[in-house]
Amino acid sequence: MNYKASRGTRDIFGANALGMSLLEQKSKEIFRKHGFEEVRTPIFEDASLFMRSIGQVTDIVEKEMYIFEDKGGRKLALRPEGTASLARAFVEHRMGVSNPAGKFFYVGEMFRYERPQAGRYRQFHQIGAEFYDSSSPAADAEIIILAQDLLACIGISEIKVHINSLGCQKCRPLFKEALIKYFASVGDLCQDCIRRLDKNPLRVLDCKADSCKFTDAPQMTDYLCDDCSGKFDMVRSLLKSAGCNCVVDGKLVRGLDYYTRTVFEIRSDAVGSQDALAAGGRYDNLVKEIGGQSTPAVGFALGSQRALLAAQNTDFFNNLSSPEKIFVAIADQELFNDAFAFAIKVTRNGLKDNRPLA
Repeated sequence: MNYKASRGTRDIFGANALGMSLLEQKSKEIFRKHGFEEVRTPIFEDASLFMRSIGQVTDIVEKEMYIFEDKGGRKLALRPEGTASLARAFVEHRMGVSNPAGKFFYVGEMFRYERPQAGRYRQFHQIGAEFYDSSSPAADAEIIILAQDLLACIGISEIKVHINSLGCQKCRPLFKEALIKYFASVGDLCQDCIRRLDKNPLRVLDCKADSCKFTDAPQMTDYLCDDCSGKFDMVRSLLKSAGCNCVVDGKLVRGLDYYTRTVFEIRSDAVGSQDALAAGGRYDNLVKEIGGQSTPAVGFALGSQRALLAAQNTDFFNNLSSPEKIFVAIADQELFNDAFAFAIKVTRNGLKDNRPLA
């Protein structure tokens, strides 16, 4: 029998493996320069952690999570994203005490059962960062700029930063009421929209099938309280001062229920319709909801495969060197010794060009 990789997974080798390793290496260097500490969480957690934090009425929980029972009858889930796992670790190990700066990053595999597409797989890699215990708009701006810097380090500069505010527990209910009233006037909604309208009307805005019908939908920015409005203005001002031009996108709600206030996506035309390379936002209530102290937080995640797909025509990929360009067929021992010495030099000092040995 000939075995093949399972649907939605793939083997990573050659230039793609080199690109993945270099992206992770560069990201760690950038994170550490910003004072972020690495955390590695298990690839599976209690399934209720994701159901509670991500939200029952989300595509991830409803359709995409890999859930299974172990031999002890415990319901577990392969992690579909990194924020909930890191928040659980933050609470469990009281990381706010050992790391007062509250800055953490992670690199690893995530799992979602969805239709495989270019740059999107059922097992995929994410690079993410979380900034705890700061409600300052400067933390939001730093996270967005950090995500932008990670993409720039692999040659991706043609991007669009979309940003929105989802408000807080004070002003969001008013926006939800306005949305319900508006959607009642829109005919022929899909079944997903009808179901979400009752439990989470913000998720209706994220519908891929009906979004074209919502051109006149209310905007959250018109319902923000003074505090949320002031902080959103400050985030945009800080981004502008850092040279990051962003677009306010009223339909941007993100697919996870834990978000509050700032949400964002960084998009590129280089990867087709699935154009979000990195995304995130603020989640000030999550830590408390899973048993910790009230702790404001903001973070982002970058999809490694999709980012590398967007970088495939950049100098970053063109300058990658495969081992076969260094180690070639050797006819005699003397030439082998020369090649070996050259290979060691390359390993220590880096390859200056892509020319193979003659």
